[in-house]
Amino acid sequence: MPRRAKIDWRAVREAAPHGSVRRAELHELGVSSGTIACRTDSGLWEKGLRGQVRLVTGEPTEEERLDSALRLAGDGAVVSGAAACRLFGLTKIPADATILVLVPHERRRSDDGHVVLERTRRPVPAIMRGGFPCAPLERAVLDTARRMRRLDPVRALLAEAVQRGFTTEPRLSAELAEGSQRGTRLPRIALGEIRDGVRSAPEAWAREIAREMEEHEGFPRIQWNRAIHLDTGERLFDPDGWIDEVAAAWEIESVEYHLSPEDQERSYRRRALMNRHDVVLVEHRPSRLRIAPAEVKADLRAAYHRALRRPRPPVVARDPSS
Repeated sequence: MPRRAKIDWRAVREAAPHGSVRRAELHELGVSSGTIACRTDSGLWEKGLRGQVRLVTGEPTEEERLDSALRLAGDGAVVSGAAACRLFGLTKIPADATILVLVPHERRRSDDGHVVLERTRRPVPAIMRGGFPCAPLERAVLDTARRMRRLDPVRALLAEAVQRGFTTEPRLSAELAEGSQRGTRLPRIALGEIRDGVRSAPEAWAREIAREMEEHEGFPRIQWNRAIHLDTGERLFDPDGWIDEVAAAWEIESVEYHLSPEDQERSYRRRALMNRHDVVLVEHRPSRLRIAPAEVKADLRAAYHRALRRPRPPVVARDPSS
């Protein structure tokens, strides 16, 4: 009787650095189907994605999920969507357990478990992030946005990508024009807002309120993201909104960006500076813009009329880049 070949278990472990390995690879290493079945039946191993075995038990790590997704997809595949956005360091992404993987168009598409395979005709260069090949950031961001169903999360994702310097609006717009047009309505709206200077979803809400007041009440036009200077040229502050006629500022105070003592101190100094130069300030939390727009409008009217009752201070609004 021929002797059974000795299995190099170290090589087996090395073939599954994140826990999962294809059955074909195990067979190449001398592990028979019977041994695989015995170990999975006994609980030492677990069944993984189609054609794969988990050499570990318990909840898979994010690294294992990514690795197994790429093994399923085959050569030339890249991670895209929310999973790739996380690897790039973005945070305004949906809590989506699905991993989107792009594969060459000629490959047969076959999703499995947490993996969605999307065929693409365009060549997708691989950008290594965290040890995994990813689609370029612009593709990953827009693949994520195309699958969202609400505008505000799309606004938040695209604004973060631009504001944190990961990419630019023109690069995102170019990618949107070149890629699939399915699911592009919301990204187009959000990119149009960014092109107009909108920096966040709350600012977009604020602009909607201001637009309603201007169109229906004849409220003075609110300028956005202006730099306020003294007439001597000294730059004072950059409010979110600015009513130039009466030198009144509108600030959207997000708790997310004002948690640290340093941020709180900076906000305090800015308020004191506005008060010192007789600039009327109205502040709102983002949540008020959504749940109480009528109150927000009343606050803006009151601030405007309060500002009308005093002489306009000698301040000038300019483009922040000037």
